[in-house]
Amino acid sequence: SPLTESMKNKIKEHLDAENVVVKDVSGDGRHVSIEVISAAFEGKSAVNRQRMVYKAIWEELQDRVHAVDTMITFTPSE
Repeated sequence: SPLTESMKNKIKEHLDAENVVVKDVSGDGRHVSIEVISAAFEGKSAVNRQRMVYKAIWEELQDRVHAVDTMITFTPSE
């Protein structure tokens, strides 16, 4: 969907991510799952990694997306 593509591109750009997967789990764009692989996560806690992703998609979280059901964050070496 245009929404998931937009979120994917923002995360990829913001975190210089190797791989980003954004899935619409509810079918209406209200609930998504996110998986990100980025070297920017090196040395960061799980909570800080999630904050980095949320910062990249803050705009979508204000109105269109109700919840991120799952978020998986890895460094390339993980």
